[in-house]
Amino acid sequence: MENFVRNPMGRSLVVVVLALFGLAGPAAANQVPFTATGTVVITGVTNLPGGLTQLDGFVTGNASHLGNISGPISRIQDHQGNFDTTVVFVSANGTDSVFLNVSGQFDKTKGGGGQCVLTSTGTYTVTGGTGSFANATGSGTIVSEIDLCANTATGTYTGTISQPNSN
Repeated sequence: MENFVRNPMGRSLVVVVLALFGLAGPAAANQVPFTATGTVVITGVTNLPGGLTQLDGFVTGNASHLGNISGPISRIQDHQGNFDTTVVFVSANGTDSVFLNVSGQFDKTKGGGGQCVLTSTGTYTVTGGTGSFANATGSGTIVSEIDLCANTATGTYTGTISQPNSN
């Protein structure tokens, strides 16, 4: 058996057999372009232990493949400029949704509104969804601006997502 696996023909046969029986792992879903823009109304700011701040809010906007969207968002940021965010984009039909995890950095010095504004950049990962986006994958970048004095934020997501109904 050892000589069989070392032989290039034998390795090819093993790969074909594994693929036929579904043991080689799932194929990656077709990725399509994804863009979303939204406005968040910040509904809560909580100072957490260790110098962390949690921002909770509700986003409304528009996303490719989903149309009009709304949903919850929660961000935890530290005083060194790092943040992690979870977002759920729910389509207007109420059936399709996309789950995102976002991480990145913010910079108070680059905002247009003085001490109130935080500008941030980061990356997102699609971690699933519902309806046409069940088990969705994808990734990309986000640029956002948070106005803590007005309790609002705007952001744009650009990247890829699984083709709807492909998983």
